[in-house]
Amino acid sequence: MSRHEGVSCDSCSKGNFRGKRFKCLICYDYDLCATCYENGATTTRHTADHPMQCILTRADFELYYGGEAFTADRPQSFTCPYCGKMGFTESALQEHVASEHSDASIEVVCPVCAALPVETLIM
Repeated sequence: MSRHEGVSCDSCSKGNFRGKRFKCLICYDYDLCATCYENGATTTRHTADHPMQCILTRADFELYYGGEAFTADRPQSFTCPYCGKMGFTESALQEHVASEHSDASIEVVCPVCAALPVETLIM
């Protein structure tokens, strides 16, 4: 299992941890390791009702999805940053947000962008 390089859990402060990573879609730069997420970690700014996007390392993604190469259009489960519903594909998430949250005015983190491996975002 590979590590989430350069990422620290904002609850237990463990850095470069293994396993699932959960990124808050409301709070800026707020990540939890699987243990802290499962224990319901909160802060004064991050509450348990904030939607979270599960992020896998590249190696874990390949393990869970049959070892096929990662592509940005690969089916993945995304969480709506507005209502917290889970299990959307990228296109289904776009349709859901456009139809259910077109008047939303809060700033959120894009779960599709959050789930991309860091090396994909560096140009």
